[in-house]
Amino acid sequence: MTENLLAPRHAMKPVAVVHPLKTDLGEARAALDGWATEAGAPSPLIVETTADSSGSAQARQAVADGADLVVAWGGDGTVTSVAEGLVGTDVPLGIIPGGTGNLLCRNLGIPLSVRDAARIAFGGAERRIDVVEIGLGGRATISTVIAGIGLDAVLIDADETLKKVLGPSAYVVNTAKALTHKKMRVGVAIDGGDPHWHTARSVMIANVGGLIGGLDVVPESDAADGLLHVVVLPLDRPIDWARTAGRLALRRGGHDSSRIHLTGTSAWVVTSTEQPRQVDGDVVEPGRRMQARVRPASLLVRVPRT
Repeated sequence: MTENLLAPRHAMKPVAVVHPLKTDLGEARAALDGWATEAGAPSPLIVETTADSSGSAQARQAVADGADLVVAWGGDGTVTSVAEGLVGTDVPLGIIPGGTGNLLCRNLGIPLSVRDAARIAFGGAERRIDVVEIGLGGRATISTVIAGIGLDAVLIDADETLKKVLGPSAYVVNTAKALTHKKMRVGVAIDGGDPHWHTARSVMIANVGGLIGGLDVVPESDAADGLLHVVVLPLDRPIDWARTAGRLALRRGGHDSSRIHLTGTSAWVVTSTEQPRQVDGDVVEPGRRMQARVRPASLLVRVPRT
Protein backbone atom coordinates (compact mmCIF):
# COMPACT_ATOMS: atom_id res chain seq x y z
CA MET A 1 0.00 0.00 0.00
CA THR A 2 1.42 3.39 -0.97
CA GLU A 3 1.67 6.29 1.43
CA ASN A 4 -0.97 9.03 1.47
CA LEU A 5 0.70 12.06 -0.12
CA LEU A 6 -0.72 14.43 2.50
CA ALA A 7 -0.13 12.24 5.57
CA PRO A 8 2.49 13.54 8.04
CA ARG A 9 5.73 11.60 7.90
CA HIS A 10 9.02 11.55 9.77
CA ALA A 11 12.26 12.53 8.04
CA MET A 12 13.29 9.83 5.61
CA LYS A 13 15.96 8.80 3.17
CA PRO A 14 15.06 7.81 -0.43
CA VAL A 15 11.60 8.30 -1.93
CA ALA A 16 10.47 6.65 -5.17
CA VAL A 17 7.69 8.31 -7.17
CA VAL A 18 6.12 5.58 -9.32
CA HIS A 19 3.61 5.88 -12.16
CA PRO A 20 1.15 3.05 -11.37
CA LEU A 21 0.14 2.58 -15.01
CA LYS A 22 3.74 2.13 -16.15
CA THR A 23 4.69 -0.60 -13.69
CA ASP A 24 2.94 -2.84 -11.16
CA LEU A 25 3.30 -1.27 -7.71
CA GLY A 26 3.83 -4.56 -5.90
CA GLU A 27 6.57 -5.59 -8.30
CA ALA A 28 8.01 -2.07 -8.13
CA ARG A 29 8.23 -2.21 -4.33
CA ALA A 30 10.04 -5.56 -4.34
CA ALA A 31 12.42 -4.46 -7.12
CA LEU A 32 13.23 -1.12 -5.51
CA ASP A 33 13.91 -2.76 -2.14
CA GLY A 34 16.33 -5.19 -3.81
CA TRP A 35 18.12 -2.55 -5.86
CA ALA A 36 18.49 -0.23 -2.88
CA THR A 37 19.91 -3.08 -0.78
CA GLU A 38 22.43 -3.93 -3.52
CA ALA A 39 23.59 -0.31 -3.47
CA GLY A 40 23.79 -0.20 0.32
CA ALA A 41 20.95 2.31 0.50
CA PRO A 42 17.82 2.22 2.68
CA SER A 43 14.65 0.91 1.06
CA PRO A 44 12.75 3.84 -0.43
CA LEU A 45 9.32 5.00 0.57
CA ILE A 46 7.07 4.55 -2.45
CA VAL A 47 4.47 7.14 -3.45
CA GLU A 48 2.45 6.90 -6.61
CA THR A 49 1.38 9.51 -9.11
CA THR A 50 -2.29 10.23 -9.68
CA ALA A 51 -4.34 11.83 -12.42
CA ASP A 52 -4.33 15.08 -10.42
CA SER A 53 -0.76 14.90 -9.12
CA SER A 54 1.82 13.72 -11.63
CA GLY A 55 4.94 13.92 -9.47
CA SER A 56 5.94 17.48 -8.62
CA ALA A 57 3.88 17.66 -5.41
CA GLN A 58 5.21 14.27 -4.31
CA ALA A 59 8.78 15.42 -4.91
CA ARG A 60 8.27 18.66 -2.98
CA GLN A 61 6.79 16.73 -0.08
CA ALA A 62 9.75 14.34 -0.12
CA VAL A 63 12.16 17.29 0.07
CA ALA A 64 10.17 18.84 2.91
CA ASP A 65 10.28 15.52 4.79
CA GLY A 66 14.07 15.27 4.52
CA ALA A 67 14.55 12.81 1.66
CA ASP A 68 18.13 12.64 0.39
CA LEU A 69 17.13 11.13 -2.98
CA VAL A 70 13.97 11.11 -5.08
CA VAL A 71 13.66 8.45 -7.76
CA ALA A 72 11.22 8.89 -10.64
CA TRP A 73 10.02 5.62 -12.20
CA GLY A 74 7.81 6.32 -15.20
CA GLY A 75 7.72 7.97 -18.59
CA ASP A 76 8.98 11.37 -19.70
CA GLY A 77 6.01 13.17 -18.17
CA THR A 78 6.61 11.63 -14.75
CA VAL A 79 10.34 12.39 -14.88
CA THR A 80 9.75 16.02 -15.85
CA SER A 81 7.09 16.48 -13.19
CA VAL A 82 9.28 15.00 -10.43
CA ALA A 83 12.20 17.13 -11.66
CA GLU A 84 9.99 20.22 -11.36
CA GLY A 85 9.56 19.49 -7.67
CA LEU A 86 13.33 19.19 -7.17
CA VAL A 87 14.52 22.24 -9.14
CA GLY A 88 16.53 24.60 -6.96
CA THR A 89 17.20 22.01 -4.24
CA ASP A 90 20.21 19.87 -3.36
CA VAL A 91 18.19 16.64 -3.48
CA PRO A 92 19.24 14.49 -6.45
CA LEU A 93 16.87 13.00 -9.00
CA GLY A 94 17.31 9.32 -9.84
CA ILE A 95 15.62 8.06 -13.00
CA ILE A 96 14.27 4.60 -13.79
CA PRO A 97 12.91 4.65 -17.36
CA GLY A 98 9.36 3.38 -17.73
CA GLY A 99 8.11 5.14 -20.85
CA THR A 100 8.49 5.08 -24.62
CA GLY A 101 10.84 7.98 -25.27
CA ASN A 102 12.84 8.15 -22.01
CA LEU A 103 14.43 11.29 -23.41
CA LEU A 104 16.35 12.60 -20.39
CA CYS A 105 17.90 9.16 -19.87
CA ARG A 106 19.06 9.08 -23.48
CA ASN A 107 20.61 12.54 -23.22
CA LEU A 108 22.44 11.85 -19.96
CA GLY A 109 23.70 8.37 -20.86
CA ILE A 110 21.47 6.62 -18.31
CA PRO A 111 20.80 3.02 -19.42
CA LEU A 112 17.30 2.11 -20.59
CA SER A 113 17.47 -1.17 -18.64
CA VAL A 114 15.50 -0.60 -15.44
CA ARG A 115 17.96 -2.64 -13.38
CA ASP A 116 21.02 -0.81 -14.69
CA ALA A 117 19.28 2.55 -14.34
CA ALA A 118 18.32 1.71 -10.75
CA ARG A 119 21.94 1.00 -9.87
CA ILE A 120 22.79 4.50 -11.06
CA ALA A 121 19.79 6.04 -9.30
CA PHE A 122 20.87 4.56 -5.96
CA GLY A 123 24.63 4.74 -6.39
CA GLY A 124 25.68 6.83 -9.37
CA ALA A 125 27.57 10.07 -9.66
CA GLU A 126 25.79 13.41 -9.39
CA ARG A 127 25.66 16.09 -12.05
CA ARG A 128 24.00 19.49 -12.08
CA ILE A 129 22.10 20.26 -15.27
CA ASP A 130 20.05 23.17 -16.58
CA VAL A 131 16.28 23.20 -16.92
CA VAL A 132 14.14 25.49 -19.03
CA GLU A 133 11.06 27.18 -17.59
CA ILE A 134 8.28 27.08 -20.17
CA GLY A 135 5.39 29.55 -20.15
CA LEU A 136 2.33 28.35 -22.02
CA GLY A 137 0.17 31.45 -21.65
CA GLY A 138 -1.69 31.12 -18.38
CA ARG A 139 0.46 28.43 -16.80
CA ALA A 140 4.11 27.45 -16.53
CA THR A 141 6.04 24.19 -16.39
CA ILE A 142 9.62 23.08 -16.92
CA SER A 143 11.43 21.23 -19.66
CA THR A 144 14.54 19.13 -19.12
CA VAL A 145 14.85 18.11 -22.78
CA ILE A 146 12.81 19.84 -25.47
CA ALA A 147 9.54 21.70 -25.95
CA GLY A 148 7.99 22.57 -29.27
CA ILE A 149 5.13 24.10 -31.17
CA GLY A 150 3.86 22.86 -34.53
CA LEU A 151 4.86 19.72 -36.43
CA ASP A 152 6.90 18.05 -33.67
CA ALA A 153 3.86 18.01 -31.37
CA VAL A 154 1.84 16.33 -34.12
CA LEU A 155 4.49 13.63 -34.50
CA ILE A 156 4.69 13.01 -30.76
CA ASP A 157 0.92 12.79 -30.24
CA ALA A 158 0.78 8.99 -30.54
CA ASP A 159 -1.97 6.90 -29.00
CA GLU A 160 -0.99 5.50 -25.57
CA THR A 161 -2.26 2.01 -26.47
CA LEU A 162 -0.13 2.00 -29.61
CA LYS A 163 2.91 3.11 -27.61
CA LYS A 164 2.42 0.20 -25.22
CA VAL A 165 2.18 -2.28 -28.09
CA LEU A 166 4.63 -0.82 -30.60
CA GLY A 167 7.02 1.18 -28.43
CA PRO A 168 8.86 3.98 -30.31
CA SER A 169 7.46 2.68 -33.62
CA ALA A 170 4.08 4.08 -32.58
CA TYR A 171 5.30 7.55 -33.55
CA VAL A 172 5.63 6.42 -37.17
CA VAL A 173 1.86 6.02 -37.30
CA ASN A 174 1.55 9.81 -37.09
CA THR A 175 3.86 10.46 -40.05
CA ALA A 176 1.10 10.73 -42.63
CA LYS A 177 -0.82 13.20 -40.46
CA ALA A 178 2.35 15.18 -39.80
CA LEU A 179 3.17 15.49 -43.49
CA THR A 180 -0.10 17.35 -44.06
CA HIS A 181 0.48 19.80 -41.20
CA LYS A 182 0.33 23.32 -42.61
CA LYS A 183 3.09 25.89 -42.30
CA MET A 184 2.69 28.64 -39.74
CA ARG A 185 3.83 32.21 -39.46
CA VAL A 186 5.96 32.42 -36.32
CA GLY A 187 7.89 35.15 -34.54
CA VAL A 188 10.94 34.34 -32.43
CA ALA A 189 12.67 36.76 -30.06
CA ILE A 190 15.83 35.89 -28.11
CA ASP A 191 16.93 37.57 -24.87
CA GLY A 192 14.36 40.36 -25.14
CA GLY A 193 15.39 41.38 -28.66
CA ASP A 194 13.11 42.22 -31.56
CA PRO A 195 11.19 39.26 -32.99
CA HIS A 196 12.23 37.78 -36.30
CA TRP A 197 9.42 36.27 -38.36
CA HIS A 198 9.59 32.99 -40.20
CA THR A 199 7.34 30.68 -42.16
CA ALA A 200 7.91 27.27 -40.63
CA ARG A 201 6.33 23.95 -39.70
CA SER A 202 8.03 23.56 -36.33
CA VAL A 203 9.85 25.57 -33.66
CA MET A 204 11.58 23.78 -30.81
CA ILE A 205 13.08 25.15 -27.60
CA ALA A 206 15.70 22.72 -26.33
CA ASN A 207 17.81 22.17 -23.26
CA VAL A 208 19.22 19.10 -25.00
CA GLY A 209 18.06 17.60 -28.27
CA GLY A 210 18.60 13.84 -28.30
CA LEU A 211 15.55 11.89 -29.46
CA ILE A 212 14.75 8.21 -29.93
CA GLY A 213 16.62 6.17 -32.51
CA GLY A 214 19.88 8.06 -32.02
CA LEU A 215 18.45 11.20 -33.64
CA ASP A 216 19.50 14.60 -32.34
CA VAL A 217 17.67 17.79 -33.24
CA VAL A 218 20.18 20.05 -31.43
CA PRO A 219 23.64 18.45 -31.46
CA GLU A 220 25.17 21.81 -30.43
CA SER A 221 23.49 21.65 -27.03
CA ASP A 222 24.76 20.41 -23.68
CA ALA A 223 22.71 19.83 -20.55
CA ALA A 224 24.92 22.20 -18.54
CA ASP A 225 25.84 24.93 -21.03
CA GLY A 226 23.63 27.57 -19.37
CA LEU A 227 21.77 28.17 -22.62
CA LEU A 228 18.53 27.30 -24.32
CA HIS A 229 18.55 26.47 -28.01
CA VAL A 230 15.80 27.46 -30.44
CA VAL A 231 15.54 25.56 -33.72
CA VAL A 232 13.21 26.78 -36.47
CA LEU A 233 12.45 24.23 -39.19
CA PRO A 234 10.81 25.70 -42.31
CA LEU A 235 10.53 22.27 -44.01
CA ASP A 236 9.26 24.09 -47.07
CA ARG A 237 11.02 22.32 -49.93
CA PRO A 238 11.98 18.67 -50.47
CA ILE A 239 15.63 19.67 -49.97
CA ASP A 240 14.72 21.04 -46.50
CA TRP A 241 13.22 17.70 -45.50
CA ALA A 242 16.27 15.86 -46.83
CA ARG A 243 18.76 18.14 -45.07
CA THR A 244 16.84 17.95 -41.80
CA ALA A 245 16.61 14.15 -41.94
CA GLY A 246 20.33 13.90 -42.68
CA ARG A 247 21.28 16.22 -39.83
CA LEU A 248 19.10 14.33 -37.36
CA ALA A 249 20.61 11.00 -38.36
CA LEU A 250 24.20 12.25 -38.43
CA ARG A 251 23.82 14.46 -35.34
CA ARG A 252 25.06 17.50 -37.21
CA GLY A 253 24.23 21.10 -36.47
CA GLY A 254 24.41 24.06 -38.80
CA HIS A 255 22.44 27.17 -39.68
CA ASP A 256 20.97 27.79 -43.12
CA SER A 257 17.60 28.21 -44.84
CA SER A 258 16.55 24.65 -43.86
CA ARG A 259 17.49 24.93 -40.17
CA ILE A 260 17.68 28.17 -38.17
CA HIS A 261 19.52 27.72 -34.87
CA LEU A 262 19.46 30.43 -32.17
CA THR A 263 20.83 30.46 -28.62
CA GLY A 264 20.27 32.60 -25.56
CA THR A 265 19.01 32.54 -22.00
CA SER A 266 15.40 33.40 -22.78
CA ALA A 267 13.09 33.12 -25.77
CA TRP A 268 9.63 34.15 -26.85
CA VAL A 269 7.75 32.34 -29.62
CA VAL A 270 4.35 33.38 -31.01
CA THR A 271 2.40 31.97 -33.95
CA SER A 272 -0.29 33.55 -36.09
CA THR A 273 -2.65 30.61 -35.56
CA GLU A 274 -3.26 28.14 -32.73
CA GLN A 275 -0.85 25.21 -32.93
CA PRO A 276 -0.28 21.89 -31.17
CA ARG A 277 2.39 22.06 -28.45
CA GLN A 278 4.49 19.56 -26.51
CA VAL A 279 6.86 19.61 -23.54
CA ASP A 280 9.38 16.79 -23.11
CA GLY A 281 7.33 14.42 -25.24
CA ASP A 282 4.00 15.11 -23.54
CA VAL A 283 1.39 16.91 -25.64
CA VAL A 284 -0.13 19.90 -23.83
CA GLU A 285 -3.03 22.16 -24.75
CA PRO A 286 -2.79 23.89 -28.17
CA GLY A 287 -1.90 27.56 -28.19
CA ARG A 288 -0.24 30.45 -30.00
CA ARG A 289 2.72 31.18 -27.76
CA MET A 290 5.56 29.69 -25.80
CA GLN A 291 7.98 31.57 -23.55
CA ALA A 292 11.17 30.13 -22.11
CA ARG A 293 13.90 30.97 -19.62
CA VAL A 294 16.89 28.84 -18.71
CA ARG A 295 17.69 28.06 -15.07
CA PRO A 296 21.36 27.07 -15.13
CA ALA A 297 22.60 24.16 -12.98
CA SER A 298 19.31 24.05 -11.07
CA LEU A 299 18.69 20.29 -11.09
CA LEU A 300 20.90 17.62 -9.51
CA VAL A 301 20.69 14.25 -11.30
CA ARG A 302 22.22 10.84 -10.66
CA VAL A 303 24.21 9.82 -13.75
CA PRO A 304 26.69 7.05 -14.67
CA ARG A 305 30.12 7.24 -13.11
CA THR A 306 32.86 7.97 -15.63
